[in-house]
Amino acid sequence: MNKNAGFVGFDGTESKRTIFALHAVKQAAGISGDINVLVRKPHARAVSMLRKMIRICGVRAYASNDEDRAKWESAGFKLEGGYRDFFESSEFVMIGTPGDEELPYLKSGLEHGCFVALMGGAHRDKLQKGLEEEGFQLTDDVKEDLRREFFFGLENYERFLKAKPRVVQCTSCNTTGLSRLAYAARPLGLCGIIGNIDRRHGDPHTVVRASPSAIQFGRGAGHQGADAGTIFKDVRFSIRASKVPTTIPHTNFLNLIFKGQLTPQDLVERLASTREVVVIPYQDAGGRRHEWTSEILEAFLSGFERPISPEIFELLVSDAIIPFELGDYTIMQTVSMVEQMSIAVPNHVEAYMLSCGYPAADVHETVDRAIGVVHGVWPDKLSI
Repeated sequence: MNKNAGFVGFDGTESKRTIFALHAVKQAAGISGDINVLVRKPHARAVSMLRKMIRICGVRAYASNDEDRAKWESAGFKLEGGYRDFFESSEFVMIGTPGDEELPYLKSGLEHGCFVALMGGAHRDKLQKGLEEEGFQLTDDVKEDLRREFFFGLENYERFLKAKPRVVQCTSCNTTGLSRLAYAARPLGLCGIIGNIDRRHGDPHTVVRASPSAIQFGRGAGHQGADAGTIFKDVRFSIRASKVPTTIPHTNFLNLIFKGQLTPQDLVERLASTREVVVIPYQDAGGRRHEWTSEILEAFLSGFERPISPEIFELLVSDAIIPFELGDYTIMQTVSMVEQMSIAVPNHVEAYMLSCGYPAADVHETVDRAIGVVHGVWPDKLSI
């Protein structure tokens, strides 16, 4: 099997981790083909990242324009070609630009017959309108792709494989965490999730227009619940997303509503047996409490050696679950934690595997094993 993969926004928050993960998965799955990146201005972070990617993954770089190409070449890099060459050489393209900058790359990908994967921040309705305004002739199949549910491979990989789309949109970091929670809990009779997500205001290097100690309350339900609702149509979501200081990981305070009676242990067992979900004991066997996000992050990361980036791919859920019975329903108050920079990476890689037509029966095992994603109860009851 051979499939060239191209990345726009190669040094972005999630793209750079996806590239290293994809390289490991391609090797594990025996899939050949190049990994291409489209470069723009050679700022310091991009230069450093490209050097590392060439050394480790053998990526091939293409320039967005002649001016940028000259700058990269003067910095000692060999470029394979320009903008059109990038799309002609990439059968799969993942667009990891900042929000509202995807349109020209989506158009070019479609024009060159690429399979296009969008990240969670894209607005497909706006993209379709933009394509139509530019006179691009959208086929009925692509219009259907732009209306399709979000891609979350653990739940709908096989459905997408049968549909054979040309465009998919992967779940965002918070929607990925929310979807893993719903995926795990639904067999217990889950009928709704409500609550608040404290989402980071930006990356640590981003200058934000707020005090570093400020929190901006979300107004109304955020897109995360609506996006997850396209995947889990039998579960109702109402999720507020509040913005918190940049140094805090995304933290979810969510109430899971179940039909019938169950116990926190029932939910813990389901979570622990679900791929890419790890339960963190509030107090471990040695008596140590895990109640601070910084301590949990440090403790969890210290035990893993992963391809290049040891950041968290899993949804981390505390076992400090508070049950509340209300008539025929049980409400479980939960706390979970999402690492923005990497939680969606396994799903991004599965989008590439989807473009290859990789078998549904093998895809999750292949991806998780290749990049070291675990599930279970931390620290000594984990498995891949």
